[in-house]
Amino acid sequence: MKKLLSIMLAALMLLGMIACTGTPAQPDQPEQPTDAPVQPTEAPAETTPEPEATTEYEGLALQLKNKTGLTIKALYISEKGVDLYAKKLNSVVEEGWQDKEVDPDNYEKYIYIVREAGKEMEVTVVFEDETSVKWDVGTLAMYDELSLKNGADPANWEHEPAKDEDKMMLDFMVALGKTADNFYPGYELIPVELKNKTGKGIKEFYFYEEGGDPKAYNNMIDYLYTPAGEKMDVLMSGKAKEGGMYLFKCFIRPHTENYYIDVVFDDGATITYPIEGWFKPDGDGHLPNEISLKNAEDPDDIKIQYDDGVPEPIDYLAESLAKGYIVDQWYPTYTETTMDAETVAALRAGQAMIPVPASEEPAEPTEPEPEKDASTENQIPAGYTIPEGYIGLALNVKNKTGKTINELYIYDMTEDPEVFLDYYAPIFENPWLDKDADGDNYEQNIYIIRKIADNYQLKVIYEDGTEMTADLGKLALYDKISLKGPTAEDVEHEPNDDPADIAAMDALIEAGVATDGHYTAVLADIPTGYTGLHLMLKNKSGKEIEKVYLFPTGEDKGKNIFKTVVDGLIPTEDESLAEKPHEVFAFVHRETAKLGAMTLRVKYADGTEEDYELAPVEDYTVFTIKDTPDGFKQKVADDQEDLAAMDAVMLRASGASTDGVTFDPIA
Repeated sequence: MKKLLSIMLAALMLLGMIACTGTPAQPDQPEQPTDAPVQPTEAPAETTPEPEATTEYEGLALQLKNKTGLTIKALYISEKGVDLYAKKLNSVVEEGWQDKEVDPDNYEKYIYIVREAGKEMEVTVVFEDETSVKWDVGTLAMYDELSLKNGADPANWEHEPAKDEDKMMLDFMVALGKTADNFYPGYELIPVELKNKTGKGIKEFYFYEEGGDPKAYNNMIDYLYTPAGEKMDVLMSGKAKEGGMYLFKCFIRPHTENYYIDVVFDDGATITYPIEGWFKPDGDGHLPNEISLKNAEDPDDIKIQYDDGVPEPIDYLAESLAKGYIVDQWYPTYTETTMDAETVAALRAGQAMIPVPASEEPAEPTEPEPEKDASTENQIPAGYTIPEGYIGLALNVKNKTGKTINELYIYDMTEDPEVFLDYYAPIFENPWLDKDADGDNYEQNIYIIRKIADNYQLKVIYEDGTEMTADLGKLALYDKISLKGPTAEDVEHEPNDDPADIAAMDALIEAGVATDGHYTAVLADIPTGYTGLHLMLKNKSGKEIEKVYLFPTGEDKGKNIFKTVVDGLIPTEDESLAEKPHEVFAFVHRETAKLGAMTLRVKYADGTEEDYELAPVEDYTVFTIKDTPDGFKQKVADDQEDLAAMDAVMLRASGASTDGVTFDPIA
């Protein structure tokens, strides 16, 4: 289950279901631009009107497929005859949803929505050219599939039960609790800027309605992460430069006149703050959007106000409202999930890491950065444990080189250590200033996961382009590595006995978040009846390559074998490119019995395709596509650098197939 959970979290990020956009285009009318900043707290009571007492709602997990041959700008699911804009429904898919032929990896969407139970439903589809159609789908049920195929005519579209193999993904969508359109009938989506100025750290925080049970909701602190993806155990007091952080996200709560906040501080003290008249506008007609806790002892020393700052908090809160960023990951229940409580908690923790809290102090005060999306930040995989033969190393590193460091690597020594420069990401990325240039940040505590070895190596790439490599010997927990000058002779490695350093490193160990984002995994087992193929492709065709498929001759073309290892197009050979970007590597599983008759299909960026019938495919095969009469070459690699690069891709994929395809064992 832990492995499956990790896969599901990754899949959800790729599906784009975590951060749906908010208000989409109106059918038959182009979206009207606006120069004014969005004010998300102007009238939230109207965004999700409280239903009649007799109204019953149900949760629906649905599978959507775009096989229309067209790009879809927005898709709405509503009760039949409902005015979408009067009800303020949002699109359930992101703008620019492409057809299967254009994007075969993302034409399927798994969504979770809430609608009035037993009602006849209709789907409104807005295409890229602003034309729209309505589709009467009747009543919807859990696990239904809506397949839009063969053009824009709903007569060709199908509504049917989803296949059994898709129900697991749909169950996960229910477990996440987040709806695709941020529609939660009976509840308010409340965007709030939160500030802790009490002078104490907060370890428990509950926001609840008047007359409600605070423990019916989640402890907000359980779902806080730093911009680096590290778990926060305490919301520290003060601004970012003081160790604190301002938060810009939403709560989902019933509509009421007054709310309350229960807080437990890190010293064990407790307090309840009243939030009175949250939906009462000020003299300018604005509703509050800021809660600032000012005092750890006086519950009335709290500031509730409207802050008109741009981008902080107006733009940050507008984004959170549109994308449904929920700070405590509490969602109302409209249908029960089939997932166990541990799985639900892990999924929601992963979801909380995707939009991280915005920093209060941007690098450039006049142009603050918006709230980041942590889908590409360092994240510990759900359920991750360090495999046997590897160790988590917390280390103290100091830059006293007199130079700015752009990249720094630490890796276990092998016969060919250059492999690991490809395998591991830089621990620090530019710029890391030295002590004289930045006395506050020249010293860093890091946490990395490496193979247990008797010798480790350090490599540094400086901002001026020079490099330095030094042997570190055997590393131990809490070791100190001081770079006291720019050369290998200036590197000092010794045990660290400083209590403050050790305490800081203990916190990193407990969080388990690798500074370089690298989590060594046990290699996936290759299914019985299949062979793992290390592959290399050289593009000398004179044209950019979009996708490459490897499949048994006469069978379906399958998936792009470079799907997870190449970002964008594969360029053609250019002798001026020293890094050789035209050479790419993959690792895939293929049925052993069929390796004697395989086809390599190359899809070029200009839309043309070429099929190459292969000689029997062996492990460590190199394919060279040339712009010459012979056109194609296949051979088994004998270059040690190529072999090492193919191994590195296999390790980085943990032995999984880089085309994303999984196979059942063959008996």
